[in-house]
Amino acid sequence: MAYDGTLFHGWQIQVKERSVQEEIQKALKKITGEDIIIHSSGRTDAGVHAENQVFHFDTDKNINEKQWARALNHFLPDDIYIKDSEAVSDDFHSRYSVKKKEYHYRLSTNTYSPFDRHTIYQYPYGKLDLEIMREAAKIFIGEHDFASYCVYDEYGNTIRTLYDFTIEEKDGFFTFKLIGSGFRRYMVRHIVGGVIQVGAHRRSIAYLKELLDSKGEKKCLFKAEPEGLYLMHVHYEEE
Repeated sequence: MAYDGTLFHGWQIQVKERSVQEEIQKALKKITGEDIIIHSSGRTDAGVHAENQVFHFDTDKNINEKQWARALNHFLPDDIYIKDSEAVSDDFHSRYSVKKKEYHYRLSTNTYSPFDRHTIYQYPYGKLDLEIMREAAKIFIGEHDFASYCVYDEYGNTIRTLYDFTIEEKDGFFTFKLIGSGFRRYMVRHIVGGVIQVGAHRRSIAYLKELLDSKGEKKCLFKAEPEGLYLMHVHYEEE
């Protein structure tokens, strides 16, 4: 599925706020008459987008597997779109079966555009040094304790593996691409936020490495804005 996160208070259902999960569950109720709880590959925060989010659910309703997408799209608002649907085995889980996730962060250093305000972070502080940001990205690749770059509690495991982290730029538009075994809350935004500081020559690569090595004793205080973040791909098979 894909969704524009602008008008959502995130993925997870909220008491008084609009959420992606709630909209889909309401649509499923209309189709099946059942009170279905859906399970996603992971939660996205308020303002964050997805191009290929995945969720699963159980139902007694007998509909052809490919018809589910069409039926859901009939009842869903315009900022959510189900791309495909298929039946899965009982041991599949949208979250726990994940092998890799890929996030992209989009940033522009060009003149401000009101048309892009919800879909890309429009960096207002001038140019960024692409090459030094690429060097900074390298320190995050591999298995690390990312406690300094995410929100966590005492029960949460903050050790993750980042398989790839690349940064591309064309005509003032930057794309940060991160592929990892998984990501804790705000982890991508804190990592990108830190790398942006290096690209602006406000912080050093050594400073980011010091934060990473502290394993949570020192916290990254730089968090990139939500509108630039996209969940791009969820992988369920080893390549």
